[in-house]
Amino acid sequence: METKPEETTKTTNQKTTTTVSKVTSTQLDQLAGTSKSSELVLAGLGALGRPAKSNWTAEQRLAMESSQRETGYNAWLSERISPERKLFDMRHRSCKKLKYPVENLPAISVIITHHNEQPSVLRRTLSSLRSRTSSKLLREIILVDDGSEQEFAVDAGFEGLVQQQRLPKQLGLMQARLAGARMAQAEVLVFLDAHIEVTRGWLEPLLAPMLESNRTCTTPVVDTIDYETFAYRRGRPSRGFFDWDFNYIQLPLLKQEELALPAPHENPIMNGGLFAIHRSWFFELGGYDEGLRIWGGEQFELSLKIWLCGGRLLEVPCSRVGHLFRNSNFHPQYKKAESKAIARNYRRVAEVWLDEYKDKLYANMPHLTHVKVGSLKKQKELRQRLRCKPFKWFLDHLAGDFLEQYPIDEPLDYAFGALQSLAAPSLCLERAASAKHPQLLPCDEDLMYPKLQQKWALSHFRDLHSDSHCLELQQEKPRAEIWLWQCHHHAGNQFWSYDMSTNQIVHGQSRAHRLCLEAQLETKTVIADVCDTESQRQR
Repeated sequence: METKPEETTKTTNQKTTTTVSKVTSTQLDQLAGTSKSSELVLAGLGALGRPAKSNWTAEQRLAMESSQRETGYNAWLSERISPERKLFDMRHRSCKKLKYPVENLPAISVIITHHNEQPSVLRRTLSSLRSRTSSKLLREIILVDDGSEQEFAVDAGFEGLVQQQRLPKQLGLMQARLAGARMAQAEVLVFLDAHIEVTRGWLEPLLAPMLESNRTCTTPVVDTIDYETFAYRRGRPSRGFFDWDFNYIQLPLLKQEELALPAPHENPIMNGGLFAIHRSWFFELGGYDEGLRIWGGEQFELSLKIWLCGGRLLEVPCSRVGHLFRNSNFHPQYKKAESKAIARNYRRVAEVWLDEYKDKLYANMPHLTHVKVGSLKKQKELRQRLRCKPFKWFLDHLAGDFLEQYPIDEPLDYAFGALQSLAAPSLCLERAASAKHPQLLPCDEDLMYPKLQQKWALSHFRDLHSDSHCLELQQEKPRAEIWLWQCHHHAGNQFWSYDMSTNQIVHGQSRAHRLCLEAQLETKTVIADVCDTESQRQR
């Protein structure tokens, strides 16, 4: 999917062991100043999906940092990694034994949209498709340029495979994808982002479930390509959903699905960027709502249409595609009209598909009720014509464990308001939009109902949160860092309580391992340290 800076997902952290692919600084220096991107490529750098590292010079590190600020990933390094780099076979060993009737599988049109994408990244996307997809199944790659400032030049080796369409101005992700879908000639459409790498055997398992019904849509497991080193890391099968703030989240597999791995399983909400769907079914569903602008909410809208209007959506663990995720601190600058697009899109989805449950969304996001969305007549007529089910059916059939974590009627918070340091009463805990750690900043005038960034709540999940961001310890040790992380509602490293007798905020369920929130007045930050009832900084 096209990953947005404010969009976050809940995932399980995984430890991986990798071998570093290195080149010398001398080799890189020999290439400095060359103008052709092909001349920058160094054989073996990042091979097999290993992290591409070396003893970089200070000048090279500055170049990397500059490229990350501009793009959200290490574009400087990307230019030096071969577009044809090889990857390990990332599949589960059981997947490698499966045989698929290639002669019976439908051909595909791959649709990739891009806007000001880094050429080296896009070339790696195209090269991985060409080298790891059966020529019997890959009919065409349709590359839609959504109003980029510079035209992308396709290498000569892709003639006859890649078709290009250049839109005169940026219309947004959904409209660009629709333009590509209208051009497509194959029976099945596969939508991919411009910054991915497919792995060996990715396509056949994605197509096999679609033989059962032309209303089955499939998604691969989305692996991670590291934004700093381009290391390829396996992801875990999961079930996509959205919370009541319209954040995309990932839920663990149900027990029976876990036992059946690597068999496909139901996926309530797709991640948005990577999926396969029959062309006829896509257009029967009306494609994307043409009233959606730029990006945002499109995966919710299409996923709900698929499920509620007679189809199904599956995640296929034997299909793995790596996705280059940008640095979470990267925030592109949007025009005023673009910045309003997400709110408009969310309200359109809510008004058409959530029925009475939209009130739950609006209670959490009241600003949506003031957003103008244009005419919804066409979308509501589509829902009637296809005899789509109510949203309650979706919750009843796919959201049992979701509703346990995100109930419609949530119990009241134990406490709410500002978190004021008694050691420095003028300072309160504040959450900045892009920060990884909370800070101590001047308190809002109203401590009970402060501004949003200083409004904290101790919830019935026993987490301490501001909006959807929770205080989290990633290491349980004295003087531990406090992180801002998306709330997962599973206690553990986000479990907090408030001791009213001592005014201490306490982390941890076990008495032997409890730590207390402590103000660091010199740096205007907080840590978790061994609880001390005599410490004013812990009050």
